[in-house]
Amino acid sequence: MPARTVAAWIQQIRTGTGLTGIDVLVVDEATMVDDCSAKVLMREAARTGTKLIGIGDPLQLQTVGVGGWFREVHRLVGGLALHENRRQEDAAERHALEVWRTGDHDQALRLLADRGRIHPTESVDEARSQILTAWDELRREKWPDTYDLGDELVVLAARNADVDALNAGVQQIRRAAGELGTEHTYALPGGDRLTLATGDAVRVRANDYRSRRGEGPDLLNGYRAVVSEIAEDGRIEITWRTRTRGADDAFVSAWLTPDQVASGALSLGYAMTIAASQGITCDTSLLYGHGANAFATYPGLTRGKKANHLWLPLAVIESEDTCARLGDARTEKERLERAVDAFARYLGQLRSDAMVSELFHEPPAPAPAVVPSPTRTHAVRASAERARSTTVHDPRQREAQPQQRVYQLPDEQKQCLADMQEERELAGGRAWNRRPYGDRTDQELTKLIANGPVDARREDKAAAAAEATELALREQIAADHARGETRGLREVAPLYPLLDRADEQLTVAHREQARETAMAVHAAKADEHLRVLAAADGKGRIALRMAGISRKEHRQLTQEATEQRAAGWREAADARAAAYRASETAWDIVRSSPYADVLGATEHQLRDVDTLADRLTEMREVRVPARIQQIDTGDEKRVSRAHGQAAKARENAAMYRAVATDARTEKALRARISEDHPKLHESEVKARADLQRTQETRTARVAVQGGRSYQPPTPTRGPRRSR
Repeated sequence: MPARTVAAWIQQIRTGTGLTGIDVLVVDEATMVDDCSAKVLMREAARTGTKLIGIGDPLQLQTVGVGGWFREVHRLVGGLALHENRRQEDAAERHALEVWRTGDHDQALRLLADRGRIHPTESVDEARSQILTAWDELRREKWPDTYDLGDELVVLAARNADVDALNAGVQQIRRAAGELGTEHTYALPGGDRLTLATGDAVRVRANDYRSRRGEGPDLLNGYRAVVSEIAEDGRIEITWRTRTRGADDAFVSAWLTPDQVASGALSLGYAMTIAASQGITCDTSLLYGHGANAFATYPGLTRGKKANHLWLPLAVIESEDTCARLGDARTEKERLERAVDAFARYLGQLRSDAMVSELFHEPPAPAPAVVPSPTRTHAVRASAERARSTTVHDPRQREAQPQQRVYQLPDEQKQCLADMQEERELAGGRAWNRRPYGDRTDQELTKLIANGPVDARREDKAAAAAEATELALREQIAADHARGETRGLREVAPLYPLLDRADEQLTVAHREQARETAMAVHAAKADEHLRVLAAADGKGRIALRMAGISRKEHRQLTQEATEQRAAGWREAADARAAAYRASETAWDIVRSSPYADVLGATEHQLRDVDTLADRLTEMREVRVPARIQQIDTGDEKRVSRAHGQAAKARENAAMYRAVATDARTEKALRARISEDHPKLHESEVKARADLQRTQETRTARVAVQGGRSYQPPTPTRGPRRSR
């Protein structure tokens, strides 16, 4: 499937053939497409009958501009969702990421901290130093080859400044280790400088479609390569590895001029921004957390299959007030707690992207103190027309233009306004449309006051039930730990005797296999003896005498060898059958047990004894521990879920009580205003009624528009061409 950027498609729509002839357009990472670009694509797709498919995750990186369209469309149409995480191999990381997706960042961070994935430091420099140390230790231990290193280990940060600092640190480590060769420094736009050396890992930052010009392989944005040579004139050769399923690795090289490098076509490739890492899957990722919001931290914590580590410098993620109040962390545990708490608070302040339409504010409610008049309406209309005008409002131009008549409030209305303002100040209240429930009717206030306590009690009961569940689970887990066991260990205990019985039969099968081999060797020796005897069958009596054997003895030896060969074959066949029966019995022990699904014993039978041995070893060393971890992690999930339900219910109960209190306060204020300031009360009642009618009209209009079923355009393949 050919791929192009969204910008390239929009350019083609505006200046070329658009989407004519395109049946299906797939937009990957659709959450990074802003609303305006999505509008252009959708409008063109509707015109040409192109099916538009958006793929993305609203919880990952957001667009730079306003771009909540994908989240909203996904909600409206009930879009598909990915529920199974196959990338992270560590069950604890998978569980933490599941909790993250619920919005409970604090609990997710604590789960990662328990797994040793969160590394708090006091300062930024200390965090970077620890990341560089971890990088150096991992690559020396696992990936000494630079190509493997680029594929399996990635260092991430949210901001370019942090990426540059980490890249420079890694390069210095390799330079000090003598792993880099000839160096050359290039001047970059903006006054920066880039030093590259042979052996450096680099990343391509700009597309260069050389194949279209017949100048060699394409250089595409995002390629990760190694500097293989630097010429004296500054030209640089980079080499990258390509892998094709079923074929050996291939290496492709390309040269870049000094001007291309100086224009920003290359950068060091040891570290990169989280946005640049989209789509990468590696073994381990090291993430510098400062500057990353929730939508960037999530993809940063999901690049690695085996492990994803996060560094949090306390000095910059914790507020100055908190730092001043608590001082320096006295223990590593305190530092970890404070870092997780501070980072979770920061992540909780952010919200997902909104659509453009959500940024349009509703017009304010009618002013309660001024009675609308035709003159007033004329003035407002004139102001709106001036706001919509394309004329540049320059004071010097305005002086040269004839002065328009501006409406002024009559003295009588000014006095009325002043009296109403004074009356409101005497009443001691804010305007009705600035009070929490000032726009609600009296009936709605009564309903809120009555329902608030009822709803709060219901939420309190739900919270108490969830807290009881959480407490029971925690007590059970604590009791199990005190006995040195877990529920997972307890539930898989019957599996070990089962596997022991299967292993006994496997031992029998191996013993019979050994007997079969021995008998086969015995039969082969007898067969070889028969071939020797057969060579003497045509000899006469004198020749046999000279060989030291009579004809009778020759016949006896031939008969004995024949019997030995037959006996060997028979014994080998019996041993082979016995080995098959033993292996079949061993497999049946596992397959017919209630734990067959857990152990993965779903096949009817296995091909041979060696396969059985491998499967039994896998069951004992992989599947049983995985089942233990699954059960124990499931208990942790249930505790986390119960804790979240209880917290949410308590929050809801407090909210319902606060609503009832605010409604009761509003009702009391209205009663006091009605008694002490009847004119003000009358104006507020009228303004609320006007607002109510406006809202009812808008609701009816939206309902009518929403009732119209959408009919997609008839698919077309573009204009028909003449033959």
